[in-house]
Amino acid sequence: MVSDSELLSAFESGRIDNRDFPHERHVRVAWGLARRYQHEEALSRLTIGIRGIAERARRPDVYHETITRAWFELIASAEALGQYPELFDKDLLGRYYSPERLAAGRREWLEPDLHPLRLPAPEPRPPLADLPAVLRGIPTAVAILGIHTDEGVHATTVSSITWVSRDPALISVCVANGSRTLAFLHGAQAFAVSVLAADQDELASHFAHPARPSGAAQFATVPHHLSPFGPVIDTVAAWIGCHVHAIHRSGDHHIVLGQVGYAKATERRLLVRHDGVYAGHFVKPSTS
Repeated sequence: MVSDSELLSAFESGRIDNRDFPHERHVRVAWGLARRYQHEEALSRLTIGIRGIAERARRPDVYHETITRAWFELIASAEALGQYPELFDKDLLGRYYSPERLAAGRREWLEPDLHPLRLPAPEPRPPLADLPAVLRGIPTAVAILGIHTDEGVHATTVSSITWVSRDPALISVCVANGSRTLAFLHGAQAFAVSVLAADQDELASHFAHPARPSGAAQFATVPHHLSPFGPVIDTVAAWIGCHVHAIHRSGDHHIVLGQVGYAKATERRLLVRHDGVYAGHFVKPSTS
């Protein structure tokens, strides 16, 4: 095994290539530099060395400013490496940074958004493998989101309607990044939500199908009319008309906030999505 002194000498003289620099050696080099030099000089030497490794591998674009400095700050704070075995876990930064925050920090230094950079490290976040199953088990109302702009009309199935605020009256829906719906919403001033009734699961499937026609042809066989907020489906369980209040990117979706200008409910049973399928057995609660 190469001694720490030999490893540090090889690193500073540019004699280490990417295949010879696994995470374990990265930790040892960073800790050795922090012990040998003042903090800023040690970080500078580490940065130069890692950039050199990337350039020799002909992949200079893989250098990541935030990852390099974050690891150094953690490693340099350890009095002894054996005291913090978590430093040898390549996924440790996930306890300090969200994936989105790290992705944004390739070219510039960004502070962590989950936990301050200090040791001991926070406990790992609980695994989210069961999250899709958990959320599928929560019944959600199914609706058709309709939009009318100068470019034409568009509609899609949504099952993420949420009441956000009473005053002002706001609701939200979530729309996938890069979708046609999102493109229409960016050019719209309003949208309409048709909350489907229990026997309208075919409409939910129709407006969710990626191969459905575009524009007005989507509505060719669908009873509907054009409201001031957008196209709405006839004989549904409820209608909500909204002015576009704000659109915020969040992860792989955009959250669309609508300020409600019109809302009307009927006595029809709601269609819901539960465990990945449409179900129509949910009855509107009694108001008596």
